[in-house]
Amino acid sequence: MLMEEGLDNVFARHHRLAEGVRHAVKDGWGLKLCAKEEKWESDTVSAIVVPEDKDAKEVIATAYNKYHLSLGAGLTQVAGKVFRIGHLGDLNELMLASSIVGAEMAMLDNGFDIKAGSGIAAASDYWRNN
Repeated sequence: MLMEEGLDNVFARHHRLAEGVRHAVKDGWGLKLCAKEEKWESDTVSAIVVPEDKDAKEVIATAYNKYHLSLGAGLTQVAGKVFRIGHLGDLNELMLASSIVGAEMAMLDNGFDIKAGSGIAAASDYWRNN
């Protein structure tokens, strides 16, 4: 399957999908990624830092138990401080959009100060124009 699509196309697709998630996180939700600099941002997974008064484990649990969405957890020093959205594999914009919306609903359910629809609006604006 990878060779049929072509590796350059696969890498470009993963980058484009990752950029959409990064726009959701930064522009839509006003949150930060765990990567300290843009050059360290991954095209395979985005680790989203939650505000200090929030627990990423609660977001992950709500996403899973209420919306049947699996989000990744932070490990060791970032346990409870980040949750992860993966964007590697046989994915497209609509598949990843459900992860963005599910994460957003779980954050809202846990009292995050974000606007409903802001993440997917930022991601879809990016994807539609790039």
